[in-house]
Amino acid sequence: MNPPSARLLTKTQAASYCGLSPATFGGVCPVKPIALGEGVRMHRYDVRDIDNWIDGFKTGGAVPPSKFEELINKL
Repeated sequence: MNPPSARLLTKTQAASYCGLSPATFGGVCPVKPIALGEGVRMHRYDVRDIDNWIDGFKTGGAVPPSKFEELINKL
């Protein structure tokens, strides 16, 4: 896959970049979007943050828990 041409991605673009559906991406990715304005439509994901999250799987380093894991841990 070619790297994205923009550094900041919509949720759909970020999910595609990771090879995930938007619903799965929202459930497993702990990267928080940057609010560029009012409303969810103005949220953008930084490619560098996504890359760091993915790299954490390869290095065996501490990977932040996903939203799903956070909810399960609260039970």
